[in-house]
Amino acid sequence: MKLKKNLCGAIVKWTLVIILVVVQVYPFVYVIFSSFKSLEDFRKLPAYALPASVYLGNYITVFTKSHMFTYFKNSIIVLIGVIIPLLLLALMAGFALSKIKFKFKKFLLNYFLLGLMLPMQVALIPLFTIFNRLGMLNTYAAIILPQIAFSLSYSIQLFYSFSKFLPDEVLEAAIIDGCGPVRCFIKMVMPLSLNSVITVATMQAVFCWNEYINAYTFTRSTSMKTITLGLNDYVGSMGLTDWGATFAAITVTVIPVFIFYFFSSKKMLAGMSAGAVKG
Repeated sequence: MKLKKNLCGAIVKWTLVIILVVVQVYPFVYVIFSSFKSLEDFRKLPAYALPASVYLGNYITVFTKSHMFTYFKNSIIVLIGVIIPLLLLALMAGFALSKIKFKFKKFLLNYFLLGLMLPMQVALIPLFTIFNRLGMLNTYAAIILPQIAFSLSYSIQLFYSFSKFLPDEVLEAAIIDGCGPVRCFIKMVMPLSLNSVITVATMQAVFCWNEYINAYTFTRSTSMKTITLGLNDYVGSMGLTDWGATFAAITVTVIPVFIFYFFSSKKMLAGMSAGAVKG
C-alpha cells in the first residue's frame, strides 16, 4: 500500500514537472524554429509546425537590412556603463553601512530601503523634463544614469546583507598587517564578495539588456537605439510584420543573455544563498 502511494506521488510530481518544463521551454523553441521559416512556411504551415527546410534568409535580412550591429554596440555600451559604476558604488556603500560606524548610518540604510518601493516608471516624466532642459536627450547618459539610480537600492541591500557576515577578524588582521582602508577593501573585501558581485552583475545585466521603456523614452535617433528598440524595425506600414526576420532578431537578441547566464548561474546561486564566508 505504501509503495503504491509513493508511486502515485512520484507520477503526479513528474507529470507536473514535465508540464512546467513544456510551458516554459516551448515559447523559446517556437521562436528558434520559426526564425528558420520562409514566408511560404508561414502562409501554408500551422503555427506549431516545423519549417519545411532550414531557411537562413531571415538572419541575412537581420544583419544586412537593419542596423543590428549598431543596436548591439549601443546595448553593450549601456550595459558596461551601468554595471561597472553600479557594482563599485553598491559594494562600497553596502560595506560601509555594515562595517563602519558613523552618524546617520541607520537613516541612510532606511533611505536606501525606500528605493525598493519606487519603480523607474514613476520618474519617467520628471526625468524626461530634466534631461530635455539639460540637453541630454538621445545620449548614453540619459539611458545609463536612471538605471544606475534605480538599481542601487536592491544592490546595496544585497551587499549589505553579505558584508554583515564578513568576519571582522579577517579585516582586523589585514589592518594589523599594514593595509589601509582602500587597500583592505580592494585586497580583502572585493575577492571575498565575488559571488555577490556576480549575482548583482548577472541580474542587472539581464535587466539592462532587456530594458525597453527607459531607452524608448530618452532616445530619438536610430544611431542611439538599443537592441530591444531595434525589434520594431520589422513592423512595417499598417502593422504588417516580417515575422521571419522578427523571430530571427529575437533569437539573436536572447542568445547573449542565455550564454551569460549559463556561465554565471552557479556563482549567482551561490551569491543569492551566501550569508556566511569561509574563513
